Amino acid sequence: MEVNAKVLNREGNELTMEITAAAADLEQAITTVLRKAAKEVKIPGFRPGKVPAKMLEGYIGEQALLQEALDEMLQPMYIEAINQTDIFPVDRPHVDVQQLARGQEVKLSFKVTVKPEVKLGQYKGVEVEKELYVPTEEDIDQEIKHMQERIAHIIDLPAGTAMENGDTAIIDFEGFTDGVAFEGGKGEKYSLTLGSNTFIPGFEDQLIGVKTGEAVDVNVTFPEDYHSDDLAGKAALFKVFVHEARRRELPPVDDDFVKDMREDCDTVAELREKLREELNEKAEEMATQNAQNKALELVVNNAEMDVPAIMIDDRLDQMLQEFEGQLQYQGLTLERFFQLTKSTRAEWRAAQQDRAEEAVKQDLVLEAIVKAENIQADQEDLDKQMQEIAESYNKPLEEVKATFADNGRLQFFEYNIKMLKAIELINENAVIK
Repeated sequence: MEVNAKVLNREGNELTMEITAAAADLEQAITTVLRKAAKEVKIPGFRPGKVPAKMLEGYIGEQALLQEALDEMLQPMYIEAINQTDIFPVDRPHVDVQQLARGQEVKLSFKVTVKPEVKLGQYKGVEVEKELYVPTEEDIDQEIKHMQERIAHIIDLPAGTAMENGDTAIIDFEGFTDGVAFEGGKGEKYSLTLGSNTFIPGFEDQLIGVKTGEAVDVNVTFPEDYHSDDLAGKAALFKVFVHEARRRELPPVDDDFVKDMREDCDTVAELREKLREELNEKAEEMATQNAQNKALELVVNNAEMDVPAIMIDDRLDQMLQEFEGQLQYQGLTLERFFQLTKSTRAEWRAAQQDRAEEAVKQDLVLEAIVKAENIQADQEDLDKQMQEIAESYNKPLEEVKATFADNGRLQFFEYNIKMLKAIELINENAVIK
């Protein structure tokens, strides 16, 4: 298709361009329309596909024929115009037909919202401070406790033993408001870990110190934002009976424990020193990562741009879709989440608005750096990423390459590689104090 495109004017992020196509392309589109119509139109005396073109033209009508031909041409004309003018639309275009007649070139006016122009500020040599956390003895104690918990034994508490925070109680319970049992407030042989905060605030705390085999009254108040309107903010009495309880018994921290848990330590002192080194390394890595995040944030703040609202809306759509996937993994639907939290999609989007805008700005700035520095994704970069995917899915590298080449996702990988290189450039040039 012979297409010519030129930008007429740009005001902010709104761009107008003129696109023309040859008269011969219009005739070709008309032929395509007639060929399709011949298979569908039924005219007495003619077999499907055998209706003469002139008769079909009369049947369809001049204006309808031209409109259907234009519909055939619009997408390829628009794609070619984008390629010629090197613009980046972020919304559907508004099309205004300037000229559409047989024997004449097709002339269209397209108005479209495009990516904003980004004026980069300083992106090399930005200064940030690295805030380093120094692990304490309590942090080391916590690490050792996690190790103990991994090999802890579960024991049944003898009858009459007072329960402690962390114990798991097997209970019967029934809840009452204003002396009347309420729906959903009863359970039998329910397993509840004290301190898990899975019940109403204050419920689990009142079971600490209660002995197995005892009955106890638990008084609580439902939160104001409780998912049931009938119970929200109301005082309630739960009658609870403790059948039994279990406790995680932690092993003693001695040299034998250390040898069982680590191959590189023999004594408790050696373990504590090794954990100190590891925690310091993690703290250093965390501090460096945080400093690099601050450097990127500074670079984004140094840039100037006017982000179109449609780009933020699109990012919110993407974020909501990702959030829905996370909920499904946890066995929840988006609708159920909004019911439980007494919120709406609109409220969720409003709460995420700033985050979405910052994400869009970051992408735009990184794209501008890629362009300014002429950053490229070479074959070695692509091969490395493909290799990682091949190994994770245990598939041959060539098969993975072919798959992504067929579905057109190689450009997606090239884009990601360039963006990562732009981040590396910022990090390499940042002054971290």
